[in-house]
Amino acid sequence: MEISCAAKTGALSCLVALVALVGSVSGSQAKIGETVEEIIALAKKEPPLHIATTWRGEIVDDTKREFKKKYGLDFELEFVSGLDDRERILNEALSGHVATDLVNVSGELRDKFINSGTIVPVEWAKLFPEIAPTVISPKGYFLGTGMNQFVLAYNTKLVQKADAPKDWEDCADPKWKGKVGVYSRPLAFVQQYIKWGPEKGDAYQKALKANDPVWLSTTNSAVSLLAAGEYSMLCGIQYHAIKTILRSDPNAPLGVVVPKLFPFQVGEALAVMKGGKSPNAAILLAAYMATDGAKAYDAFGQSNPLQPGTDAYQYVKAAGAEPYWAGWESDGAAQSKASKAIVTDWGFPSGR
Repeated sequence: MEISCAAKTGALSCLVALVALVGSVSGSQAKIGETVEEIIALAKKEPPLHIATTWRGEIVDDTKREFKKKYGLDFELEFVSGLDDRERILNEALSGHVATDLVNVSGELRDKFINSGTIVPVEWAKLFPEIAPTVISPKGYFLGTGMNQFVLAYNTKLVQKADAPKDWEDCADPKWKGKVGVYSRPLAFVQQYIKWGPEKGDAYQKALKANDPVWLSTTNSAVSLLAAGEYSMLCGIQYHAIKTILRSDPNAPLGVVVPKLFPFQVGEALAVMKGGKSPNAAILLAAYMATDGAKAYDAFGQSNPLQPGTDAYQYVKAAGAEPYWAGWESDGAAQSKASKAIVTDWGFPSGR
């Protein structure tokens, strides 16, 4: 059978199609244990595992120390950011070169990793019953560890705490007209839109647009300009973007509001690479980050609000908020559909 790459959307799609045709990725798979005890025993015979993710700073040192204390194992970190790095890892695996054991897969690429046969499913719930079922993807290919959380924020020099926004509806309040910053990629509103449904969701987004928000192209610029006083509040921003500024400048004039509907979604989805040299150690590290190591994400505002003991669990509970994520299926076609509806409500071109 012949496949014409000219008919494909790009080189990556062609490679995936070719792998699907032959049925497997080249390279042998190291034995994976069937029990936790066997996995630990095999992991101790493997070289230090190689993880590719977005960690920086103390999460690396803290996790290395505690993971070694728990299992006597080390790991090497490759910092990756954006789609290009993940696509490179996928392409290398498709060519038979697997240098990564555990990879953080971006939402846009998860189906491609599965369909290419470059990652292996794991029976997470059977092996580690302490892992919350919600963070295990339906077929076990991914384990959600770090979470993107979406909040409101305000400039504490321009807005007194008593006058600060309290919930999503405040973003459309005429008193904030022209004073609200909004990140133009609608990630913060996707879960909300799915929860509310099209009728309420569309009405809200149109009201937000009518309030003349300042549209921002990146999360970093959105938070930096808020701190500089360019507008009074941000409606829907990733909490880790706020934490990044506050970590470098604890005195930055930024206040955070946990809305009553607290949207979140998987930001770090770890997958075990097929053909890696240390798959058992990879399984242990991923499971560790979903349980004992979950608090490590607190420093970056990316911990799981459903995981007892994390900061996110505590401040969501203190605010009486409802943490909401529509599940793994909402990170695929449902997210694309909701995003398109939202930007249409905003009046952006349909191709945006």
